[in-house]
Amino acid sequence: MLKKNILCLVMAAVMTFGTVTTAKAEEITSSKDWTVDFKNDKLNSNFSSKEIAEEVYGMLPGDTMKIGVKIKNSESIQTDWYMSNEILKSLEDESQAENGAYTYKLSYKDVSGEETVLYDSDTVGGEDKKSGEEGLHQATNSMEDYFYLDRLDKNETGTVELEVGLEGETQGNAYQNTLAKLQLNFAVEKVSKKTKVEKGKNKVVKKTMTGKSSTIRKTAVTSPKTGDTMHALLFSAIALVSGIVVLIIAVLAVKRRREDEKGE
Repeated sequence: MLKKNILCLVMAAVMTFGTVTTAKAEEITSSKDWTVDFKNDKLNSNFSSKEIAEEVYGMLPGDTMKIGVKIKNSESIQTDWYMSNEILKSLEDESQAENGAYTYKLSYKDVSGEETVLYDSDTVGGEDKKSGEEGLHQATNSMEDYFYLDRLDKNETGTVELEVGLEGETQGNAYQNTLAKLQLNFAVEKVSKKTKVEKGKNKVVKKTMTGKSSTIRKTAVTSPKTGDTMHALLFSAIALVSGIVVLIIAVLAVKRRREDEKGE
């Protein structure tokens, strides 16, 4: 079996929304040059959770938040990039309110600027779970596995953009005291110099991990096919300890609301 080294970066985005009575809808777009860089066999980021929190602080019903993360290959050889978008908890899990809704979009732009929409939900959430609707959990069922993003040459970059919009007309006060967690996982694979690249069909990459040593089983592959397709079914990864970075984004609106209530 062919063994390849995989390094993973986990970016957990925790968004907490506080109660607001009146607000003007805004589109919040980060102007920061946030980058996840693969260099010296490690994934590194140039930003902290505090910086991201400052960007999204104050998001209100009706607002749209856009967060862009650039991926960069600083290695001397080509690298294949993968990502997964897993929802740890949806807004409905922590909310007692009903009929809340929001939009959720995930996209990728390659080095030429061409955009690929990975997922785009029009309006998800606020439905009765008895009817089978479970908000973000249901919205991302198709994205819980690893997906192929791009193959980057030395110093090439791409950008992953996450957009979340709160529907102002459908948000009640109680619905603002909810907690959602969006987890973006990145994985990098060095491309073997002996790899023969052929064009192939888009397929899904499935990932399983156990303990310090991770095993990723490719039940199907989104990346270009290689000359040796038998080896594309299974590869193992090194320990993730040095390659994992967890970034927690906390919006402090709930805390501020509680402090305001105490002041009253």
